[in-house]
Amino acid sequence: MHIHILGICGTFMGSLALLAKESGHQVTGSDINCYPPISDQLDEMGIEVIPNYDIDQLKIQPDLIVIGNVMTRGMEIIEHILDNGLAYTSGPEWLGKNILADKKVISVAGTHGKTTTSSIIASALKDMGQDPGYLIGGVPIKFEASASLGSSPYFVIEADEYDTAFFDKRSKFIHYPADTFVINNLEFDHADIFKDLEQIKWHFHQLIRSLPSKADLRVPYGDQNISDLLRLGNWSAIKSFGLNEEADYSLIIEDKNLFIKEGDTVQGVIHPKLFGKHNLMNILSAFSALRSMGFESEKIINAIDEFDGVKRRLQRLDQFSDHFVFDDFAHHPTAIKFGIEAIKEKYPNKKLCVLAELASNTMRQGTLKNEVVHSFSKADRAFILSNNDFEWDIEDAFKPFETINIVKGHQDLSNDLKSINTDEYNFLIMTNKSSLPIINALEKRL
Repeated sequence: MHIHILGICGTFMGSLALLAKESGHQVTGSDINCYPPISDQLDEMGIEVIPNYDIDQLKIQPDLIVIGNVMTRGMEIIEHILDNGLAYTSGPEWLGKNILADKKVISVAGTHGKTTTSSIIASALKDMGQDPGYLIGGVPIKFEASASLGSSPYFVIEADEYDTAFFDKRSKFIHYPADTFVINNLEFDHADIFKDLEQIKWHFHQLIRSLPSKADLRVPYGDQNISDLLRLGNWSAIKSFGLNEEADYSLIIEDKNLFIKEGDTVQGVIHPKLFGKHNLMNILSAFSALRSMGFESEKIINAIDEFDGVKRRLQRLDQFSDHFVFDDFAHHPTAIKFGIEAIKEKYPNKKLCVLAELASNTMRQGTLKNEVVHSFSKADRAFILSNNDFEWDIEDAFKPFETINIVKGHQDLSNDLKSINTDEYNFLIMTNKSSLPIINALEKRL
């Protein structure tokens, strides 16, 4: 079958393309913007990407068109597909019916930590002798790609709450059958499609309503938003994880040792390469999910200790040999705050300079502007890229903070970095777009 994917360079759709290709289908696609790591993976797999949404691309006459959620009514190509009765579907629906239906699915959802948690689980399964399928919104450092069919019964998926397509406004994850469903946390995000947190909870509730009673649900202990969600109804077995002994799966810090407990029983000591309290929660949620599948605690712990992380998730960039420079995908106030705190705690004797780009729809709209301003409070210096798309006065919002500079472009960033003694700082790059322009600007300065 020839599958043509509209919006192929999105993190999810690009990964879907890899799975379709690996399944034996002919795969092509189109997109306006394509950047690493997805662009590199598509190129390596020999998947042609047409750099526009012009209607002429349909002359290739695909058997099925998979439509990404970047496509809208009114676009010429969409109107042509509908007017001519061409076969189409959404990416999540195709994935659920063609890949996940016969798998044991571990589904990881939540506002933060989905990519890291999914990556820990997939990596641990490999270390324990499995060959899992997976689709992750990033690339684990020791993995070749963000998605693979695998040969074992297990499939790990990062379950996004963003909408499915213009013709299906439910969250993507409603299409994913789950044997184990992890919710890492729940906050307001995606202001372009959700009006408030209650609407996000409603979409999560639709998935919970569809889970079989034999499914395992894993949630953080004491999270009020998730507690409110579960009060809407839950019919599956549920266990909690947290950094306290009241949780069903807990992590206790004693004499700088990290003990993982299941109930009252210590399962072992972990020595993770990941750092930061948010990553300890990611480790716990992954541990709880793998235990739900029946894997031995000792083997899980050994695999966690070997996990090297995910590209662009607090990833140290090796090309900066004389400085500690980290690249992170953070684009939500809580994620920004977690990243800054993690590095400050890891390197308490060094100042931290943050180079950030607030590029998500929620950030540009200013829905969480007060939280955004506060999220940078522990950075010693910050340079934040601005542009004309902002619907709030970012310069005015950060004006009270002398250590925070608003810059108009990457060239200005290079120039403004001359104002600091770079030897005094570690650097943290934060953007959900390509980080290469910021990396290049920093390279010029260093």
